[in-house]
Amino acid sequence: MPQDAFSIKHTAAELNRVLSGAKINRVSQPDKDDVYLLTYSKTGSRVLVLSSNAENCRVSFISEEKPNPKVAPNFCMLLRKHLQGGRITEISQKDSERIIEISLETLNELGFTMSKKLIF
Repeated sequence: MPQDAFSIKHTAAELNRVLSGAKINRVSQPDKDDVYLLTYSKTGSRVLVLSSNAENCRVSFISEEKPNPKVAPNFCMLLRKHLQGGRITEISQKDSERIIEISLETLNELGFTMSKKLIF
């Protein structure tokens, strides 16, 4: 099914309903096109996959993860540095486009709260 702006709007609304307030426990990147966010909220833990594959791009939940490589890619390490331990405050669609914006609150090295956005 093609991901047009209309379906992205409803996907973002459902993700916001389910993941608002969820904590990101783990970030992994099993291959070059997929990033997994292991989240924990009051409804339980879920794995959110952000896939930028040209044929199968998607944002969805999965039940089984792919095995991770022994050495994490640099992009995964960067995401871990900025996202791990953060709380998702909102998931929304950006300006009626096919863009999903994930707003987060994280702590920096000094313990101050920082607002960050992951745009997909």
